[in-house]
Amino acid sequence: MQEIKLSEVDLNLLYILQVLIDELNVTKAAQRLNVSQPAVSRSLARLREVFGDPLFVRTSHGLSLTARTESLAPFLTDILKGLENLIQPPEFAPLTSSRRFSLSTTDFGVLTVLPKVLDNFRHSAPNAVLEVKNWHEETSFELDSNEIDIAVAVLSKEPPNSVRSVKLDTDKMVCIARANHEQLEGKLTLESYVNLHHAQVVLGKRELAAVDRILAKMGHHRHIAVQLPNFVPAVRVVESSDLLLTVPKLFASDIISMHSNLAVYDLPFETKEFDYSMIWHERHEFDPGHQWLREIIQKAFI
Repeated sequence: MQEIKLSEVDLNLLYILQVLIDELNVTKAAQRLNVSQPAVSRSLARLREVFGDPLFVRTSHGLSLTARTESLAPFLTDILKGLENLIQPPEFAPLTSSRRFSLSTTDFGVLTVLPKVLDNFRHSAPNAVLEVKNWHEETSFELDSNEIDIAVAVLSKEPPNSVRSVKLDTDKMVCIARANHEQLEGKLTLESYVNLHHAQVVLGKRELAAVDRILAKMGHHRHIAVQLPNFVPAVRVVESSDLLLTVPKLFASDIISMHSNLAVYDLPFETKEFDYSMIWHERHEFDPGHQWLREIIQKAFI
């Protein structure tokens, strides 16, 4: 027998076959399908060609299934249910979901963003998991291939066209130091900022921070005594030294609430504000679970 390819079969015929099996009557099947009786008869003729079997035989009580149709019926029901499920819009039920979501951010983000998000996340989806992964400068260019759902960070580069982004908040840089710093006496001047030594957090490959570019334009230079890859360890260094540390204001506000021996100072020169963005790959755009998580993160910044 010659093999029949699925591409050669009108899938609507399968639904008509299911209705004929249910009704065992061409007239009733036509009424249910809202088509004419001859149209159903033509479809039945085509079905017989496809399956190489009469499929139905006439009896005094209407149509009766052939052995071939009886063997097809259970599979046909499952297939049609599967096809119906296939075309239904996806759903996400937070209360019963055990889905694992991944969030990429810096340790600053863990300290500042995560507490704003976690309570709502756990309350809405008690069985779901939020996995936090490290952020680096190239993360936005790797969202098409890695296992990160959403990233929250400051974008230093324009992301690819396939990456979607939403602004969450605006921030600016400030300076933190020991609260009893003898050389500050409660006031940070340009002279003290330039003359005192600094700790610096370097994320990725950037060698020159934005404040250093601004200082250079003003004809000044600061000395970086130690560079660290994360914010929280840098704070501990500042706590136990006379070093200054320039950090985002949102981070400074959170860290000061936990460390009473630190003080926050406005920078003694103008700097540009910057945005925190939530980014994700376009493949997640219409995923209901992903939309739910994005909404939780956005609400945390309102």
